Amino acid sequence: MKRIVIVSLLILIFAALPGYCSWLSDGKYAAEFLSIGVDARALGMGGAYVAQANGASAAYWNPAGLATLPAYELTLMHAEQFEGIVGYDYLGFAQPRRNNSGLGVGLIRLGVDDIPMTALENPGQPLGSANRVIVSKLTTDTELALFAGYGKQVTERLSYGASAKLLGKWVADNSAYGIGFDLGLRYVPMNHLALGALLQDATTTALIWDTGQKELAAPTLKLGGAYNMDIPALIARLTLAADFDLRFTDRGKADQFQLGSMTVDSHVGMEYFINVAGTGVALRAGAEPSRNQEGEGFFGSYTFGAGLLFRTFHIDYAFLAHPELGDTHRVALAILWGHRGTAGAGETH
Repeated sequence: MKRIVIVSLLILIFAALPGYCSWLSDGKYAAEFLSIGVDARALGMGGAYVAQANGASAAYWNPAGLATLPAYELTLMHAEQFEGIVGYDYLGFAQPRRNNSGLGVGLIRLGVDDIPMTALENPGQPLGSANRVIVSKLTTDTELALFAGYGKQVTERLSYGASAKLLGKWVADNSAYGIGFDLGLRYVPMNHLALGALLQDATTTALIWDTGQKELAAPTLKLGGAYNMDIPALIARLTLAADFDLRFTDRGKADQFQLGSMTVDSHVGMEYFINVAGTGVALRAGAEPSRNQEGEGFFGSYTFGAGLLFRTFHIDYAFLAHPELGDTHRVALAILWGHRGTAGAGETH
């Protein structure tokens, strides 16, 4: 009975949220660095990962995925965003627990170094040929997010989870801090098909600066599905996935679709996985939404990826081609131990 009540409350929260959040108008881009994503596998598939969330990245993508962890996992991802301008790193750990549950923690760091701060040569005088703008100093932008998540399997087909996250931002001489919560569900209605839902920033995440200014991150409902199709003749599996991000704030043309006071983005991805005697090779592709549909088309950024998977470690790579900001390379290494049962590489990824 207790389990039914918990799941029912989660569903009610999802259903009631649009009315609760309709008043939010200033929560458009706070903590935007969290929208980049983690895990080279997920990013190689265009970020369509809510229904597939598994392993040490599940605390970020969907904590419900922590309920069915196949093994202990430690993962590290490094990304050179936009031709090395932005450094982006993720460190995650996941631990299966008794009674069909699991725990996960993760740390995201985004850093931009050598940002020029400008000033007039003589601040007390007006701008002119004898008083030019100069670079007074170089500074950095550092943004951190610490996640802690828990997932629980209710039935063989239904799992739920929740994550808490602490946020910190340091830009020049100022800093901001915040706390947020994510809620997730994962449902497997039939073999080979999984559905997922994640309510990011469920209670609205507020970043409070040392200046007293506040930034609000409005809730986002992410809905996704993934279909796995086995190809026995090729000892392979094909996965097709799609996600939709419903933001309860009006971002106008920054997102693909506009539904009244809400906007929607979509992600699509695929993976072709071959498993031979416990060793796996994966090829991936996907597409992320455009921020300038008139100039870039419906999908502005395309992703490609590959993975080499062994029982005790995985190596994954993802490539993002951006039409304006340059290319992004992401590399991830995962170490796995304490497997449940006799799962091979294909069942732990």
